Amino acid sequence: MSEILPIKQRALGEKVASELRRLIITGRYAPGTSLVEGHLAEQFDLSRGPIRDALKTLASEGLIDTNRRSATVVGLGGDDIDELFSLRGSLEQLALEIGLGRDRAGLTQGLRAPLEQMRRAREERDPDAFTTADVRFHSVFYDVAGHRRLADVWAQYRPTIEVLLLASNERYEDLGPSVRAHEILAGLVESGEPEAVLDELRGHLDNARLRLRAPYTQTASH
Repeated sequence: MSEILPIKQRALGEKVASELRRLIITGRYAPGTSLVEGHLAEQFDLSRGPIRDALKTLASEGLIDTNRRSATVVGLGGDDIDELFSLRGSLEQLALEIGLGRDRAGLTQGLRAPLEQMRRAREERDPDAFTTADVRFHSVFYDVAGHRRLADVWAQYRPTIEVLLLASNERYEDLGPSVRAHEILAGLVESGEPEAVLDELRGHLDNARLRLRAPYTQTASH
């Protein structure tokens, strides 16, 4: 039976998990760093309940190893990036294929707003806003596909992928090539050529995987 947590505690745990995830993936907590419940509770000025919930979340994502009272940062290696993007690619291609067949006009319309947000973020050199728009762009595939389980699996891995994208985008002053890649993909969706769309998506995600993987190639995979 699943543990039923109070809404406020669950929300606090999610916020702590979000911050710790960012610190781990951006390298501020190196692999091997010990995370102790008591110290984290003091740092976040919270009780241990939300801290414990956050550590459980990060353990389920493979970012930490836990025992009863402490946790050790595992981090991500290049092989982990490949695994995440292999899974993401399979799910995203399926969602996009379903979405194209179900409501191409809705899919085309849904991509316009995040694409415009990307362009604005590029002009303002705001990697955080760019990443948010990037994830929203790809989330449209799942929204239009209308398959709850597909969306649920994407949601499970989305936080880790989002922070990886942010860490990568922060290293680039020119986000123009990524904007153009999304414009090409959106244009193919609008033209309604399923094979061309899926081929472009595969290349699009592979380029993102290689960009993300670069800083982690020397990191041991867990």
